[in-house]
Amino acid sequence: MISNSAAPAKDIIPTVARNSAVWLFIGILAWSPLPLGGAVAWAPGLQAVLIAFCCLLWVIGTFRKPAILPPHWHIVSVSFCLAAVPVIWGGVQILPFVPVSWAHPVWSMAADVLGAPVSGRISLAPWHTEAEVLKLASYIMAGCLVFAMAQQTECAKLIVSAIVLIGSAYALYAFALLSAGVQQVKLLYGLPAPSLLPSGPFMLHNSFATYCGLVCLLAVSRFFAEGSGMIVVGRGAPFLFRSVIQYCFGRGALQIVAALLCFAGVVASASRAGFAATLVGLMTLALVALFFVKQRKHRVWSGFAAVLAAAPLLVLTVYYGGSLGDRLGQLLATDTADALRLNLWHSAERMISDSPWLGLGIGTFEDAYPMYATQVYPYVIDKAHNDYLEFAAGAGLPAAFSMWCAIALLIFICLRGARVRRRNRYFAVSAVGASALLAVHSSVDFSLQLPAVALLYASLLGVGVAQSQSSLWAENSGQNQSTRDARKIIPNVAWHEM
Repeated sequence: MISNSAAPAKDIIPTVARNSAVWLFIGILAWSPLPLGGAVAWAPGLQAVLIAFCCLLWVIGTFRKPAILPPHWHIVSVSFCLAAVPVIWGGVQILPFVPVSWAHPVWSMAADVLGAPVSGRISLAPWHTEAEVLKLASYIMAGCLVFAMAQQTECAKLIVSAIVLIGSAYALYAFALLSAGVQQVKLLYGLPAPSLLPSGPFMLHNSFATYCGLVCLLAVSRFFAEGSGMIVVGRGAPFLFRSVIQYCFGRGALQIVAALLCFAGVVASASRAGFAATLVGLMTLALVALFFVKQRKHRVWSGFAAVLAAAPLLVLTVYYGGSLGDRLGQLLATDTADALRLNLWHSAERMISDSPWLGLGIGTFEDAYPMYATQVYPYVIDKAHNDYLEFAAGAGLPAAFSMWCAIALLIFICLRGARVRRRNRYFAVSAVGASALLAVHSSVDFSLQLPAVALLYASLLGVGVAQSQSSLWAENSGQNQSTRDARKIIPNVAWHEM
């Protein structure tokens, strides 16, 4: 028989574990962009260890709590299983005892040169594949963890608020570095900056544009969602304008500031692909939101707020768009066309044709490029500037298709959530907009290969999927009790309701 004095201690340990897991994960989100977006050699390993520790804390905190599965849990399970396929296959690619016919010919060539037997592997560079598999596994862990955490709406709001604040802080940090005339890569690491364009904590301005674009989408989505419940429609124009002004300069002011800061970061970075992808993401937000909005009040607010938001975004584009305009103009000049990317894509296509089923090893593009290059360049080529081609070349078409199907299923769940949710629809809508942004940007760049960007996307997708069940289901399945438990776990800090 357990005494009454022992009962509180039994409840405190799981509560502390869950609380620690949530805040530690937020800390990881805040730290991950700082070491050049994770481009530093040791950063992805540390991030993976911290995410695994968060998962351990969450398991300890929820081990004795009955799980309440959402209606779409079977689709989520299938998608996570599909996402695990390339991780498992990446492990097979580095094994030294695969069939001889599977091993890449480079290993037999190495044995001939060395005059000694060499164990053949599928991967050209097992050490690179091992590192990429670790990163990929950590992103899947993060997505599963956030999906579990964000079942409670209060926790989902906390994570989203933290992302908006963290992204806004890094946008301010980028402008502070720009005003000082320095860049972090030079300031902290003593390395020459790739360009003079603002990149914040990242090595490249393109990656910074992607990061800011994702946070901008989230801030805009929250601004529209929260404003729809505070405006007054049907009582004349004076009441409409008054309620809009009260919201924009009251509760919605923080979202406006965050969106403007991050959009200014996108424009100032002069990333052509980042700017175009952010616009696609914003248009996707608008289309998804308007398609599923049924009430006249929300339609009026959405149209009015879209016009309201377009003005400052246009001003920022004009003010900071000098360098961006110059770089966009380069697309019209045939002598300055981006021939490098085309050559890299042709090389990646040759890699896929050479080993379409087995792949050359995840993360081995740098090692494989000299053998498949269509043109030699006087510098290191380590990325294909197209995540689809590079991942297919490394993992093979079956494993790559499995990962793409997993992401597509999760996006489908979010689209369905945007349709069936009555409240807090912006979680699912934001995930869809973020997916559209990254789908465009990944076709011409590699920002998704940076741990900070990949972790942010996994978090947005995890929150969106977790909050895609119907609000009626949440009310009828005991989620109200879960919300009360979450309020005990998570302090009611001021920025929580931002």
